Amino acid sequence: MDDAPVNYIRESTREILKLNRRSHRNEVSDLQRSIKDLRLSPENISSIVQNLKSKSHVTVENLLILKNVLIDDEKNIEVVLKCYGALRGLVRELTGNNVSKQCAAAGCCCNLALGDSRACTAIAKAAGPYLTVLLDNPITELAMTCAWTLGNLAGSGPKVCDILVAQGAVSKLCNMLQIHNENIQDAAVYALLHFAYQMEDDFKPEYLQKVLIALSKLEVNATTSRLSFTLSCHVDFKDNMPEELIDKMLATLKRTVKIHSENCVRSQCDCELLYAVRTLANMNIEVYDIILNYFLENNLGEVLLEVLNKDSGSVNESLLWLLGNLYNCSPSNDFFKHLSSL
Repeated sequence: MDDAPVNYIRESTREILKLNRRSHRNEVSDLQRSIKDLRLSPENISSIVQNLKSKSHVTVENLLILKNVLIDDEKNIEVVLKCYGALRGLVRELTGNNVSKQCAAAGCCCNLALGDSRACTAIAKAAGPYLTVLLDNPITELAMTCAWTLGNLAGSGPKVCDILVAQGAVSKLCNMLQIHNENIQDAAVYALLHFAYQMEDDFKPEYLQKVLIALSKLEVNATTSRLSFTLSCHVDFKDNMPEELIDKMLATLKRTVKIHSENCVRSQCDCELLYAVRTLANMNIEVYDIILNYFLENNLGEVLLEVLNKDSGSVNESLLWLLGNLYNCSPSNDFFKHLSSL
């Protein structure tokens, strides 16, 4: 396959992942605040940060306020990181025995991890091992927030990913995919998406295999489809691709087309169809034959033409890329005769 279209698709995914990281920040800001917004002066914020140095002076309310102001202004991230002992204080609360403080401290780390690579490197070194251990915590909120934090840290770049991998984060996140808790699984998928994207072919084959097998059992949605596509760009993808994942993607294709048709507009299209199509386009020749036969047997020609007739930019581009790969592989397949007759 020509590398040019693959590289182009990868670059467009890079932009989407940047937006994904910012969007997660907005979700935390809008949906997950535990107290009312408070407009604090820089002096009040500095006082709260200073309190982190003293265990006896830090309250749950302090931590919740800090969590929120970290979202409100990126400069507050620098205030925490430049205060000697503040990050150590967050780690102390994260690893303490007060569950409310642990969850609030994890939320602070999650929002600190929306900073730049330098900030995330410091957080990964100080808090990474503890965040990784807490992925096993039976309290869903705490485990989820730690997974989100690791994902945000990983999203800052490969250097931070290497630090977290050495601490065992990816191995633990892979195990989280096996837990029968949808919220836990979603948080793990979010984190692994950033690891897989930033690490590219350095994402170890053993992790690649575990994640692909897990994806074949998880619900198909925009995030799992995006992760599937990111992994399909891995050099070892074709050797580790489970048949169950292919079957699942094909079986849910009509549903994803319907969702796309009902909900997507050109300027905001980031749905499972987009990434399912891109993933299928990255398969090998043997799988292309399976795809073509499935399309023919399930009368998907009309469905695909409907998608192409809709002005949906990136989806059209990706679908044409898939059809081009399929045609180059097997131009005489009956599916193309059927398609040309429509």
